[in-house]
Amino acid sequence: MKILFFTLLFLLNNSYGQAEVPAPVNPHNYDKKDYCSSCHIAAEIPKLNHDVITTCVKCHPGSISNHPVSRHPISVNASYKVNIPEWMPLSKEGKLVCYTCHDYHNRSGLKRMLRVDYEILCTSCHAIK
Repeated sequence: MKILFFTLLFLLNNSYGQAEVPAPVNPHNYDKKDYCSSCHIAAEIPKLNHDVITTCVKCHPGSISNHPVSRHPISVNASYKVNIPEWMPLSKEGKLVCYTCHDYHNRSGLKRMLRVDYEILCTSCHAIK
């Protein structure tokens, strides 16, 4: 009986028979080129598979409706009331898009893939008067 108990204990504590769980994949990782085609046309990098917003929301579908600043306009030209710094890129058409605030390859290493710390992000364009 003791042998059976210890055998069972060994099997429960051992990884024997357990499937290995793969690490989560982050297609935004610029160093890992295997996932570029998640967003880009492989033969035409850096060209995107879709427009910018469609490219983002195909993996982040809730990001528009439950975004912390969901009332913030997106895919619109910036108002004359704001001053957008050069380091916050607009689309080719001059519109606010996801990557205006977010660093799509997360080179910044900041939470939520922001270009700058959240505390100063809004005031980068919206000066407090």
